[in-house]
Amino acid sequence: MVWTRFALIGLFCTLLSGCFGGDGDERPTGQVSVTVTYKGKPVEGATVTFISMENPQPAVGLTNAQGSCSLATYRSGDGAIVGGNMITIVKNDIDKTNVKPIKPEDQDLVGVSAIPTLKNLLPAKYALPGTSGLKEEVKKGKNSFTYELKD
Repeated sequence: MVWTRFALIGLFCTLLSGCFGGDGDERPTGQVSVTVTYKGKPVEGATVTFISMENPQPAVGLTNAQGSCSLATYRSGDGAIVGGNMITIVKNDIDKTNVKPIKPEDQDLVGVSAIPTLKNLLPAKYALPGTSGLKEEVKKGKNSFTYELKD
């Protein structure tokens, strides 16, 4: 279960970096710590992404049991790119309603069971930068942001 979440985060980051490319220049970053709550409780296992409006190199963090995380853009703990950033916050799980066990005689066949889909464990609006309504100005030095997600 946990490895699936990390695999999805890795895939997301790889896709973003592949889509936006890189010119080899690292932009200035500011350290960013984030706390996420939903319905008054900390959200563990949420992926928080800051996407720079000037250079869409994402900064990503995964919240802990207290709903907190530090973001990383180029390396662990370096934060997010300085300037305006759009924010997404997602927490998904596999929707097991379509997942069926594979019979031993069919284990070598491709496509014998439905592909599992993801279900949002947080309001879906926070999954996209255009609908989350979350924007922040990251400054050099330390930045701290708190988000109380609402339905």
